[in-house]
Amino acid sequence: MKQRIHKVIREQTRTSGVIIGALVIGFAISVLELVCTGQVYLPTITFVMGVEGMRGHALAYLILYNLMFIVPLLVVFGCVYWGTTAMQLGGVLQRHLMPVKVGTGGLLLGLGAWLLSSIA
Repeated sequence: MKQRIHKVIREQTRTSGVIIGALVIGFAISVLELVCTGQVYLPTITFVMGVEGMRGHALAYLILYNLMFIVPLLVVFGCVYWGTTAMQLGGVLQRHLMPVKVGTGGLLLGLGAWLLSSIA
């Protein structure tokens, strides 16, 4: 999949229309990633929407999930738009790599504990 995504990016960025290329690349990558994410995401949404008492919670969690996915992208886009270079962004990540890894691990452990406690 990764090689296919890179191939699509290489092929589409050679076109003269960068905006059209970005839209085509975004669509193509979304379709390719749907193979991975759609197997969990779509059946889960379908199931939860089918359970009458869960619809309100399901919609709230769906909005939260999408916000957590989109907001970091908007932050990076804003940083680049206002002049931050890729080297500067990479430097920030490199300087804070350990706290990011520890934070991510802690978040995943917390989510796992929350999931296990909700089952019991």
